[in-house]
Amino acid sequence: MPNSFSPVALDVLVHDCTAFAPFLVDLPPGGRRGMCSEQEGFSEVIGEIVSNQAALGDKAGITKSDYEAFQESNQRIAMIDAQLPALKKLVEMMEETRALEDDKRQRQVNAFADAIERRARTTGDKGLLAKYERTRKYRSAVAMKGVKTRSKMNKADAGEAKTPSQG
Repeated sequence: MPNSFSPVALDVLVHDCTAFAPFLVDLPPGGRRGMCSEQEGFSEVIGEIVSNQAALGDKAGITKSDYEAFQESNQRIAMIDAQLPALKKLVEMMEETRALEDDKRQRQVNAFADAIERRARTTGDKGLLAKYERTRKYRSAVAMKGVKTRSKMNKADAGEAKTPSQG
């Protein structure tokens, strides 16, 4: 792995997170509830602890093992922070690409259903309609859902247009 603390370019499509394997976790739903998170000024706190540890750590009650665990967390977070923006961008691109491909696929199904109905009408082959019944029904269901949604929105708009005196 290249320098694991250097930010990764947002257009990188291959991400090796093997170095994270020893400490990577998958919390259950709600597992982050109650956790503390970094607040403004935390980098100054890190600097203060690091600069004072050698001379004052023992006196302050910061044990060597606690300090080492703190440093290990700092390093792990730096490694994650170097990868996270690029990984988020990749997830965003994957979701957007999937949405685009799904849109194309849905439009193709609609076109197929139209073609099937046209072909059945011109050839008089009613068996064709039966063989593609689910395809045609699916296309119609999507259209009907859109009609329902538009109808609800129009009713809501009409309700908002009333003044309080109109009741």
